[in-house]
Amino acid sequence: MHARIRAPRLVVFTVAGLTALSISTIASSSPSRTAKSGPSLAQLIKQSKKEKGLVVYGNPPGRNWSTLADKFQSKYPWIKTQEYDLEDNTIFSKYGAEAAQGSRTADLLIASAPNLWIYAHRKGYPMNYVPPGLKSFPGFVKALPGVYVMSPDPAVIFWNKLLLGDKRPTSVTAVANDSSTYNAVTGYTVDNTFGYTALYGYVQLKGWSALQKIGKRLKAQTGVAGQRTLVSQGGAKVAILSSPTIRLNIETDSNLQKILNWGYIKDAEPLIPRGIAITKKASSPASAKLFLNFIYSRAGQQAMCEAGFTAFMKGFKPSGGCKNTLDAVYKAVGKKHVYLVRPVSKFVNARPKFAAKWHSIFG
Repeated sequence: MHARIRAPRLVVFTVAGLTALSISTIASSSPSRTAKSGPSLAQLIKQSKKEKGLVVYGNPPGRNWSTLADKFQSKYPWIKTQEYDLEDNTIFSKYGAEAAQGSRTADLLIASAPNLWIYAHRKGYPMNYVPPGLKSFPGFVKALPGVYVMSPDPAVIFWNKLLLGDKRPTSVTAVANDSSTYNAVTGYTVDNTFGYTALYGYVQLKGWSALQKIGKRLKAQTGVAGQRTLVSQGGAKVAILSSPTIRLNIETDSNLQKILNWGYIKDAEPLIPRGIAITKKASSPASAKLFLNFIYSRAGQQAMCEAGFTAFMKGFKPSGGCKNTLDAVYKAVGKKHVYLVRPVSKFVNARPKFAAKWHSIFG
């Protein structure tokens, strides 16, 4: 059994405020430094049976999280999971406030915000636990000590195929250059952390010209749910640089399948690292460690693929026809068109000027 709670937004600090932090030491620190060998699987299982469930503060949409949590619970049926669906800012502010008070708080944090992970690391939120399966993943899986890339999420395009007919937008440039076909566009606001990360990654490869051409055609949204509603109801014809969690929505909803289609972005494909960490104040640390161990195993990668996240274990071939893998992204757009956004000072410090530029274009 697992529960999911949509919590109210509570923001204690702002992303822009992070630029005041001195983060050069974080940017230069080596995430390869690891903790000592952890407990055995048998020890973790024994300890987890004495714990009272797994509390997660995270940003995965409900359908994606439920699919993944079901797979985890089928392996460890005694571990009950409760996920609080929170904005990225709130994930960290809520944990920080509760940890300071000694209250029951999250065992796991999941967020698509490289800048906020730097903040969390400086505040000492993550436990420096090292899952045993990491050697089977690309080096970028280690974002910061104790912070790992759970899913390198590729931004996607999705569109209303009833309105566009045979038209299939494959790039932001194509949308920008055809204002008659794509007269109504949606996507993230730069004020959303996933949105900023996706936009930043795109601009590193292609600059601002395509985005400037789109201009006032964009109806910016704070989340993928708003984008999905706009496109499916005809308020916009296409969503650009959106969340890949829409893949599972379309795949599992027969009504959406009739209306929407999606694809990767062939002119420049940003990868937004969805980070995960066990908290130092975790009340169920063994259960949290089992979850990380599961994620970074073959069974976990299959579950991630089926849940609409991005499997990225080296050499992993999913079963059952699932295609949500990093290899599939590389094959679709070419590796040279992919940009992974990393948690470094350049990315954090760029935000104020970048956001000002975005607002000057889109309002």
